[in-house]
Amino acid sequence: MKQRQLLEFTVDISDPIAELSAVISAVLACHPNRQAEILHAIDEQIGMALAGIESANTDEVETEE
Repeated sequence: MKQRQLLEFTVDISDPIAELSAVISAVLACHPNRQAEILHAIDEQIGMALAGIESANTDEVETEE
């Protein structure tokens, strides 16, 4: 049997910034020696998501013109 430590969250999607910040803070508290690594990985994922959104928005503007 594999033993795991789990955190379980219920996220109020009406306040996404505060809720996601709280989740990130809770996970970081469980990994004090890996905080920078975790934050860099999250930053990379956010950057990729933003690039996709911005690309889609640029495509929409060019299509409308």
